[in-house]
Amino acid sequence: MLTFARTPSKATKVINNGDHLNLSVQTDIWYLCGRLKMTLDPKILSFEEVSKHNRKTDCWVIISGKVYDVTPFLDDHPGGDEILILATEKDATEDFEDVGHSQNAIDMMKDYYVGEVDSNTMPRKNTYNKPPSSTTSAAAQASGSSSTNILTFVLPILILVLAYALYYFANKKVAVSFTHL
Repeated sequence: MLTFARTPSKATKVINNGDHLNLSVQTDIWYLCGRLKMTLDPKILSFEEVSKHNRKTDCWVIISGKVYDVTPFLDDHPGGDEILILATEKDATEDFEDVGHSQNAIDMMKDYYVGEVDSNTMPRKNTYNKPPSSTTSAAAQASGSSSTNILTFVLPILILVLAYALYYFANKKVAVSFTHL
């Protein structure tokens, strides 16, 4: 059996018979506990449950299928707390990766780890679903869309011709009335 006990600056390996063996590597026990927590028995959370944590006083984000409680980090986040709050209630993986976080920022995430999100409860991403089509409805759509395109092109031209005609006849009538004077 392998367990870890906290000492001021070293992780102590406790062997089944009670003997203590100090590890030569100076490692913070919270780091070890965080790593074990992430790998041994992750808590599985539904998307709905995670989405409830969407305020400054209670802020959880989903990144790469993992759930992080970033509430204590809100005031320290270089991009401001609003960025993290806006990342709630969705999969923030793309937002996180687009920023290009440092390795230090990625390493810090373990401190805020809560569990895993159940991928079956995640909302579907917005994808374009082509509507079912048949040959008759596709032909009707094609003719309808081409007539719309023609109308979009012809209508402004007709308006210009009508405006010119009104201008032309209005000036001709004025010119005719001046010739009779």
